[in-house]
Amino acid sequence: MKIIKSISLLVALASSQYAHAVRWFEVEIIAFEQASANALKEDFSIELTPLPRKNIKPLLLEGFNNTGHQLCLQGSEQFIEPNLIKALTQGNYSTICNPDVDYVAKFDELPLTPRVEPQEHMNAIYLLDKTQLNFTNKINELKRKGLNPILHTGWRFPEQSKRRAPNIEIIAGKQHKPPLSYTVTQSGDSFSALTHPFDVEAHNPQVHFQLEGQIKIHVRHYLYVTTNLDLRYEEGQDTRTARMSQYTRVYSGDIHYLDHPKLGVIFQIRKYKH
Repeated sequence: MKIIKSISLLVALASSQYAHAVRWFEVEIIAFEQASANALKEDFSIELTPLPRKNIKPLLLEGFNNTGHQLCLQGSEQFIEPNLIKALTQGNYSTICNPDVDYVAKFDELPLTPRVEPQEHMNAIYLLDKTQLNFTNKINELKRKGLNPILHTGWRFPEQSKRRAPNIEIIAGKQHKPPLSYTVTQSGDSFSALTHPFDVEAHNPQVHFQLEGQIKIHVRHYLYVTTNLDLRYEEGQDTRTARMSQYTRVYSGDIHYLDHPKLGVIFQIRKYKH
């Protein structure tokens, strides 16, 4: 019996040491609309397929859903079910704010940063709280330049291979109401193509936001960032979508900028506790 307990203890210690041996990082991201550019060359002969949805982790969707729940608890009429008049008059919001409700669909425009509880651990990937973000000055700089930030967030994550690293689902900005019969998708830096809008499978598949897509960060000697983001915008009577797809090798601590005629992304990956 003592031998079995000793073996179990050794296994537990080995597992603990392995867990702490994995390096952790945090990433901070700002996404913003670029200023209106001059007319771009259009090529309608290229049809782009929807972004694949494999190994998706809906961190931001969960964060924004928590934001809506908190607003409901604070008495925001936008997030409280309209038929619960009695509870409203009594002010007992906790009884009518079900955390399982799809609060994300109730947003006309998502907040710049999702509300989450501050965390300090290395157990699972998690969003950063607003107080843990460092780019407030950059948000102010963008606004002074007349640019429109639509997302400021970040998360902590362990080093993982390209195969194991999840695609973090990105949503931000204004909600685009269905139906969307078609969108004109601008691919690359200088042309656009006709394509169908891709579905947001999590929660309500009919809800689309101004910015949607995925970001994956994996480690193989260096840090690599795969970015696939779609920015919807109105042009005349059409709903157009500018797609940014980039694959970038980066160094921790450096501030990087991804450029597109319609969308800009600023990000920094920092070491966490190593």
